[in-house]
Amino acid sequence: MKSRSAFEFTVWKMLRQNRKLYFWTFTLREVHSLTEAMQFWNEFLTLLKRKVQFRGVRVLELHEEHGCHFHVITNERFRIEEVLALGKRYGFGRTNVKRVTDAAQAVSYLCKYLSKPRVRCLRRARLWSAFGKIERTRVRDVLVDTPKVRLLRRIMGKPSVEDELNGIQSAKIWRGELNFGRALQKAEIAYLLSFDPEYLERQQIWQKARFAGLLDLSHPWSMGNRPDGET
Repeated sequence: MKSRSAFEFTVWKMLRQNRKLYFWTFTLREVHSLTEAMQFWNEFLTLLKRKVQFRGVRVLELHEEHGCHFHVITNERFRIEEVLALGKRYGFGRTNVKRVTDAAQAVSYLCKYLSKPRVRCLRRARLWSAFGKIERTRVRDVLVDTPKVRLLRRIMGKPSVEDELNGIQSAKIWRGELNFGRALQKAEIAYLLSFDPEYLERQQIWQKARFAGLLDLSHPWSMGNRPDGET
């Protein structure tokens, strides 16, 4: 959620600099591994920034058949002939660009790729990044303020949202939970207990009944419960 918000804020800042946005799609001629595709893109982008001062935000799409697509939003018009000539050096073939007539729709379209569950090869990949001389919002600059997040920050020993926004570094009097997974689990329990004091008691009763074999957890339509020959 923070990454998506940072992406949206960056695009709106670009729109504030220039009311005209352009939507680019770059596709490699051949299907490559993610590592190779990102290497080609980074080398291509380095050349674009040096030769034509290319700037904007990039979103990575993993297509089922065509490999990696690189979607880019810029707030400046660049000559497609010059971009195509540079792209051929790094294996880029079909390149498309069009004027953005609805910025909200374009942002929503690209956010779709940021919200999808990540496949294994994308787990460490940066799904989006900003490049060139543009004003941007980084993920670490985004603060989420919800009751559960407030509990999570307290459990991990981090300053409150208000203190962080005001630049106040509160002195730590205890060591917070360093493991994010455990801290999140504790925050979820504390959040549920805040409006459901009997939550833990019910969970303990349910677990005892489960281990005693008093609960049938099998689904009536699971494969193991179907009559022979029934599909």
